[in-house]
Amino acid sequence: MSQETSVVIDSNRPSTITRTKTFSKSSAPLPQFLSTAEAARMLGLSTTLVQTLVDQGDLKGWKTRGGHRRIALDSILNYQTDARHVVGSPLKVLVKPNVTIVIESTKLFVELKTECESWNMPIDVRFFDSVTEALLDLSSQKPDMMVVEMSMPRAQQEKTFQALENFNQRGHAPLSVVLITAEKALRAIMPAGASSSIQVVSGPMSAVWLHAYLTGVIASRKF
Repeated sequence: MSQETSVVIDSNRPSTITRTKTFSKSSAPLPQFLSTAEAARMLGLSTTLVQTLVDQGDLKGWKTRGGHRRIALDSILNYQTDARHVVGSPLKVLVKPNVTIVIESTKLFVELKTECESWNMPIDVRFFDSVTEALLDLSSQKPDMMVVEMSMPRAQQEKTFQALENFNQRGHAPLSVVLITAEKALRAIMPAGASSSIQVVSGPMSAVWLHAYLTGVIASRKF
């Protein structure tokens, strides 16, 4: 039942009389399954990322005979609720975290930069397509964290690792770095006692990984 309130003015009297009419109104139920595009709009993510979340089991969905995805509304609402606890409106950030991301693969650079811009997170993210440029930029603006997607040859990866180690050992406050690489044994090349502020993670980098990483960075800065 819902109420409709109308106001009737009597020209012979100064007062206003309010008449309430009550009527029955049946609202259409929400659909239990949404398309990929509808889910993306609801979550504020790209359709590509939504498809990945379904593939990974973070969202529940199925495909029609025509190959179109249908995503369960309850799983979307649950994901939305979980995300709000971290990056929703109740979250306040004293100073926006500053993250530098280096991706030398042109295709991946464009893909992840576009994805990141669509998330509208309370975080400053700067993208570089060259490790050298990112290292030069450290002299003028040091980020809180740096993520490097290393797809270059092993020898060059080792030089990059060493360059970041040298930066952290020059008396600076250590820069927290995540190196994403397929070279699982890369850390083994460093001598004992090497900086623990550099973390090596198995690659490749993906939009889902980056979204989760940035969400964690934001959560760590809340107060």
